[in-house]
Amino acid sequence: MKRYLNLLLCSLLGALGPMADDSVRRIIPGDVLVINVAEELDMKQNIRVPSDGKITYWLLDAVVVTNKTVAEVRQQLYKMLDADYIIKPAISVEVSEYVKQFINITGSFVMPGRKEIPADRAIDIMDAIALGSGFSPRADKDKIILRRKGQVTTYSKKQLDKLYEQGQRVMIEPDDTLEVRESLL
Repeated sequence: MKRYLNLLLCSLLGALGPMADDSVRRIIPGDVLVINVAEELDMKQNIRVPSDGKITYWLLDAVVVTNKTVAEVRQQLYKMLDADYIIKPAISVEVSEYVKQFINITGSFVMPGRKEIPADRAIDIMDAIALGSGFSPRADKDKIILRRKGQVTTYSKKQLDKLYEQGQRVMIEPDDTLEVRESLL
């Protein structure tokens, strides 16, 4: 019964703690993790994820956490602790601080510039347009340019609207550049 209550408590704490959706946001270097095992006060740690993506927790070998969700890290630590140290540990993993991620909004927007991506959700191209406060009156809405890691994709506003009607979204990633040039008319 006590073990069940501890699992319930850790589940509740995990549900209340993180700011971002654990299933969407992947851990990156610089994020701060809070790891806790119920009834093991000395095992609580705040860990900033180093640039190599490997954390050291308690007596475990280095654990790669980058590009994993909080749930995946929790499961990995659970397996490692359960295998060698604690039978069915009630472990919680939360992110107390997310590294800020940005996109670049350039060209014919009302407010172009470098914009922070919200940590609490993934954003799509329409959200990115909104981050730039929408198109300026002279924007060429037939040439919405998305630059990502050397790749360039051009959309029109009509094309994006049609994709949205079909339930498809063009997702934005950190360091993307969204550009709209001025119309020549």
